[in-house]
Amino acid sequence: MRREQAFPSSYLSQEDVRAGPVRRIIDDVRIETVGQGERETEKPVMHFREKDTKPFVVNLTNWTTIEASYGPDSDGWRGRPLELYLDPGVKFGRETVGGVRVRIPSGAAPLALADAVAEALKLGRTRDDFLAALKARGLKGYSATKDAATARTILADWAGAEPAFEDTIPF
Repeated sequence: MRREQAFPSSYLSQEDVRAGPVRRIIDDVRIETVGQGERETEKPVMHFREKDTKPFVVNLTNWTTIEASYGPDSDGWRGRPLELYLDPGVKFGRETVGGVRVRIPSGAAPLALADAVAEALKLGRTRDDFLAALKARGLKGYSATKDAATARTILADWAGAEPAFEDTIPF
């Protein structure tokens, strides 16, 4: 019997990604109590749309990686793809212990307005619906790079899935 079988973790750990990277869609990030007794603390915990995946306790390094691509507000990460992988070089203090790291999958980059509108049309929405949703979130123009996360969130809310496109077109 292996340690992870004897003492299974409630949260995603390096054992869950040891066989290779795992791609998931972010559903939610919320502050939760993790640990027990004197080790109990409040931490950000990420949940995924794929319900067969354990929640993931997000550390500062992983948060910074996600934030660089998807923005500073974790509410905007919903519907965005993430790849979780084993990094054997992760240290805890001076000891190398290995751990889970995140990266943004290729193809999760910019989203052209024309492509976003095309996706909205596939979902039974109009171009005006899509532009109204962007404006409702405070956008006065559209940048495929800066505003792609917002566009993907709108599309994900409408469809329950995240499309991947690229380019820049103002409206």
